[in-house]
Amino acid sequence: METGYVIGIDSGTSMVKAALFDMQGKEICVAARSTPVEEPHFGWSEFDMDTDWAEVSNVIRDLLAKSGVNKQEIRALGLGGKGVGVCFLDANKRPTRKAILWNDARCADMTREWIETGKMEQIFKATSNWLMTGDVGILLPWMKEHEPEVLERTKYFCLNTNWMCYNLTGEFGSNATDMYSQVDESRQYSDKVMELEGILDLKDKFLPMQDPWELCGYVTKKASDETGLPEGLPVASIGWDVVCCTAGVGANRPGQANIILGTSGVIMLQMPHYATSPMLGCQTISNMPGMWQQLVAPLTGTPNTDWFNRNFTYADEVRAKEENRSVFQIYDEEIAKVNPGCNGVIYHPYMNAAGERAPFTNTNARGNIFGLNLRSDRQTLHRAVYEGMAFANKHCLDAYTYPVNDIRLSGGGTKSAVWCQIFADICNAPISLPGGTEFGAKGVAANAAFAAGIFSDLLETYDSFCKVERVYEPIKENVEIYADLYEVYKQIPYALFPAWEARTNFLKKHNFQG
Repeated sequence: METGYVIGIDSGTSMVKAALFDMQGKEICVAARSTPVEEPHFGWSEFDMDTDWAEVSNVIRDLLAKSGVNKQEIRALGLGGKGVGVCFLDANKRPTRKAILWNDARCADMTREWIETGKMEQIFKATSNWLMTGDVGILLPWMKEHEPEVLERTKYFCLNTNWMCYNLTGEFGSNATDMYSQVDESRQYSDKVMELEGILDLKDKFLPMQDPWELCGYVTKKASDETGLPEGLPVASIGWDVVCCTAGVGANRPGQANIILGTSGVIMLQMPHYATSPMLGCQTISNMPGMWQQLVAPLTGTPNTDWFNRNFTYADEVRAKEENRSVFQIYDEEIAKVNPGCNGVIYHPYMNAAGERAPFTNTNARGNIFGLNLRSDRQTLHRAVYEGMAFANKHCLDAYTYPVNDIRLSGGGTKSAVWCQIFADICNAPISLPGGTEFGAKGVAANAAFAAGIFSDLLETYDSFCKVERVYEPIKENVEIYADLYEVYKQIPYALFPAWEARTNFLKKHNFQG
């Protein structure tokens, strides 16, 4: 049995986490630090690259100190983090501006225009990718129009995983999960899609690619001094955090799907081939050789529950303090008392400034609660939010053309047993929860262990690291209720398309934001 430890780094939107695992995938220790998100204008989302790296190096030091392990027993380090968006570096590999995040909405109008003119469909046919508002393929045309001087100073386009890798090893370690939307079936950059986007002249600024299961490099003396890691430690990168998380939950075989119930709503489906449908979402190479992953990404993550909890659960918070209990336990207790289906109250979780992107794309979309009456109490609305997010994910699962045969659930929302059961009932399928908490970090740690030569078979490495702990089976009577309500749920957004557009025109006319 192999001994020693591996570290996984998961640098997310607003938090970077470092986790230490043994060679059986047991989570030994976790450290976390905040990575600030800046909003210079409504709907914009950016981060400072130097601040980001400083917090990465700090969190590694925190982990080493907290774990107390001999750092010479650490045998490899894996990287994963913020996908989509773009970072800008000059010839000296220094930032030329703040990096732009995946959830940035500055290109919402351009996205809408590309959809209406048919350009988005042409892009999809070239790469099987339906661009998000924060995608490099739509951000760079915006930059050409609004900040051309930044592009003139920029030598390299990268993502924060490449930036971490560079600071650790002196190499960028880029692969196709980093710039997936510019990659076609050949697994190389597509001249055709860059030409459609009007950025073919910028192709030389994109980084050369390698495969995720290859080593990026080794920790340098400078990085060792900054982080406390041993000099010469092997480093590997999967790149995009959603691919990392899918690896970490063990969804590594065809037909296995991972629903990430976190800040960004994401479903990743493992497939044995390149797919040309459905015409939504994104496609990227897998962490597994020869395979692909198809992403359907509704903008329906846990900010929906954060919004509800922040505004409507003060009484629960008071009770939790009085009873010295977790407020989330009280949420589950109260939500469990409400009838499945919430007596016909339906929540649509389109709360993001960029609207919705799956299973339909509409930048005007906004959230709503449907079916309210004078008996609709706070607990009913709370459960409706949980159900609405599960319905949104079911809506996306149904859009896949490759069959889904196994659903894994990950992310902060899985702490709620009630919510997990709602997912099982609405999806009418068993919902599997792997052991551990830091699945993005676990995925990259397992990958790094293989890339460093500690294991000889990649799939066996993941099987060793990723084991299912809990399974929620659907409850028959609830399945029947939700199947009927789901048909109502699906009708509402499409009926609202004209009203959403009229609302957007109203906001523009009066210079309002929302």
